[in-house]
Amino acid sequence: MDDKQFEKRMELLKKSYDRMEQKLDPETVFAQIEAEDATQQSQETVITKKPPSRWQKPAVWIACMASVLLVGVLVSSYVINQSENANSEDDLSQEETQEAGTKKWVENITKKYNSKKEQIRRELKVSIDELNAFEFIKNADAKLDFYTRNNLHLLINDNQYLENAEESVLNELMTPRRALEAINGREKLSFDESFEIYHLYEKTVLELEGFYSNLLVQYEPLSKKEVDNNQYPSDLNAIIEAANNQFMELKVDDQGSFYFKANPINGEFAQDSIQQLHPDIFGYFEYLEKGHLLLADDLRYTREETAKSLKIMERSLLADINSGSSTYEVLRQSYKNTWLVLLKGTETYPALTKDGKPHQDYMNFLQKVADGKYGEVMKKTASTILIELLQNNHSDTLAQLTVYDIWTMILQNQETEGFVNNSDFTIVSIDESEIKSIYEQYKKSDTETFIDQLRPLNLVSLFLYAKTIGDESLKKAILMPEANINTSVLDKVKSLDIFSQLGEYDGIYPMVAVRVSGEYQDMYGRQIFIKLSKNKEGNYRISGIAD
Repeated sequence: MDDKQFEKRMELLKKSYDRMEQKLDPETVFAQIEAEDATQQSQETVITKKPPSRWQKPAVWIACMASVLLVGVLVSSYVINQSENANSEDDLSQEETQEAGTKKWVENITKKYNSKKEQIRRELKVSIDELNAFEFIKNADAKLDFYTRNNLHLLINDNQYLENAEESVLNELMTPRRALEAINGREKLSFDESFEIYHLYEKTVLELEGFYSNLLVQYEPLSKKEVDNNQYPSDLNAIIEAANNQFMELKVDDQGSFYFKANPINGEFAQDSIQQLHPDIFGYFEYLEKGHLLLADDLRYTREETAKSLKIMERSLLADINSGSSTYEVLRQSYKNTWLVLLKGTETYPALTKDGKPHQDYMNFLQKVADGKYGEVMKKTASTILIELLQNNHSDTLAQLTVYDIWTMILQNQETEGFVNNSDFTIVSIDESEIKSIYEQYKKSDTETFIDQLRPLNLVSLFLYAKTIGDESLKKAILMPEANINTSVLDKVKSLDIFSQLGEYDGIYPMVAVRVSGEYQDMYGRQIFIKLSKNKEGNYRISGIAD
């Protein structure tokens, strides 16, 4: 086969490739090549017959080999392209499936959400515009939007995530009644379970109280005329019915105006299942119902009512280990501030007469506090004040009493394992070798200059070490001259081994709590509180110790 024949064969091969279908069949290609080759040879025979060249036979073999190689390349390319197309189709199919799953989940949760939202609208007897204006509904809408729009496609196969997301979104759609109905069918909830119920209840109750109370403004003439409720117009009765359904009672304030206040614990519409809550949770409900107990520097309620509320709140303060939460902090602040005002006296309920003598009704109140009628935390302080007033009509304890002292009393009475759960403290373990190192530095330095440089934790550590080794001069240097030592525990301490931790309070009033190791708590108690104050030079010294 000469060059001309070879070129024709290649041209035939190209034509065959051009006529290939999308799905290549190699056998068909070879058959077409052979058929066209036979036709070409027949034509060449008719036109001319030349003697075979000595290069003809090898050239044929070369052409055949080239043909086979070319077909192999074409087939390989085809197979690779088919594989890539198949993979692309698989990826596309997986992506479409994932997208369909995402769309289905979003449609499902949105349907549930809208259904529950409509149920709440009917329950509250409000229009859709009024419903959407509530902050708790806006928060719920925002949470739904977050979970249905943000990278959901990356988590669509995480069933646990989807379940948690759905529960979180639907729990935002809440009313006071729905929150407390979660108790139904359950018995004796733990404190944490009860707090979760309270949290759901607290989300909406104050906003709904304000909403329904505002609807009463137009009916104020009725409240001031003291019209019998049987004569109320139907639209007012509808408002009252909706509010009653959320445990809210219709009341009249000092100015004769209507308002609603919820009382799900002891109120007219309280349900029996409320008693399944842990009793230590009721202090939070009490504060939510009563609100601030103080009005400026006086009491909003009577002295007896206020003290009873504080007793209920005290139980929650002593039981709740989540003392770093904002909810706990609000309750604690109200408790401290109100007790201080109660004991110091107010314009309505003064402690002393104008000539400085104690009021008899104040002394009677102190006696009740000292007897434990209004809780455990203030018993000892009330008793001390009472004794001092009876002796000389004056009480240093009362004169020096601060909210800091009341807070310290809360800590001393807490039912938890101590202060370690309180986020107000910086907690460190006691390292005796480090304390000894501080003591060795002290011995090489000027006493006052060295002590002046110590932070409260190191100052207390050094004082404790001085107690164990009997260094009286160091103890005297660290204590304020008028320090109030109200404990006998330290007199028994002969080793630092009985202590496990120190906790430094980071607030306005410096204090260090010394935690007793578990095996020694029966003998020494759980902890000792050491109060620090600044001396005239502005340096910390110990001003009080109490167990």
